[in-house]
Amino acid sequence: MTLNPARLARFADWAQTLPPRPLPRTVIPVPGEYYLDYISRLVDANHLELPELTGALDDPAAVTLDPGQRKQHRQERLAAAAGQPLARIARLYWDDAGLYLRDPGRFGQLLRPACRRCTARRGITGPIACRLPPHLTVCRRHRLWTGPAARTHAGQLDVSQLPEILQAQRRHLAQLDHQPWQDVEATISAATRAIYQALRDGTWIPGQRQRLQQLAPATWEQALADVLNGRAGRPDDGPGKAIVEIAIYPDVVWLAARSLQAHSASHRAPP
Repeated sequence: MTLNPARLARFADWAQTLPPRPLPRTVIPVPGEYYLDYISRLVDANHLELPELTGALDDPAAVTLDPGQRKQHRQERLAAAAGQPLARIARLYWDDAGLYLRDPGRFGQLLRPACRRCTARRGITGPIACRLPPHLTVCRRHRLWTGPAARTHAGQLDVSQLPEILQAQRRHLAQLDHQPWQDVEATISAATRAIYQALRDGTWIPGQRQRLQQLAPATWEQALADVLNGRAGRPDDGPGKAIVEIAIYPDVVWLAARSLQAHSASHRAPP
């Protein structure tokens, strides 16, 4: 099998070269992209099969018990094969393979697509599965929602007409400057559950209904009912869950901030 129509190199010859020489075609990595998805894009660009390239990137001679050195070696070989700077390859998401093998479905829930407009600027039309931190809920360049419920491009809704969402994102990020990220995310999760329960009980916070109507004038009631009743189906079925997530986001961040402040004050108070 050849790497390209011009037959500049045979794959068997390339695979035996240490370190790998750059493939004829490269693709630009997206920060946070799952490294196997990046390798798949590299495979498609060079008309190869995935086992061919992954097998060639493995280096049986590099036996090390240090996971950090083993990971760095894999990154260096992929960077050489892709013809990309090592720093870009290191920004990919390199998972614990055991997690993927133990529960592929749960592992898939960790990934969500990068901002569709950011990737389109790089000539990428399809979704790029990334491991994005939960606090990166908005692409500030394009003002698209990329929060946990945005499981597809359809869920990346435009929030440019909702300035309170952008303000909440800034407040969310500011919390991380003063509190451990684990505490912030745990508090955000607790606040989200509390507001969902309030909605189930019929309690509305000013602005929530308006945001729902603005995001989905004709379908917001059904989207809300599906989310509150647990009938949303698979997390990536559509933008319904993202609509509700966006609508309550400013209130989630506000409630989380109050909880964090109260927690800090209780620790500062004299015994």
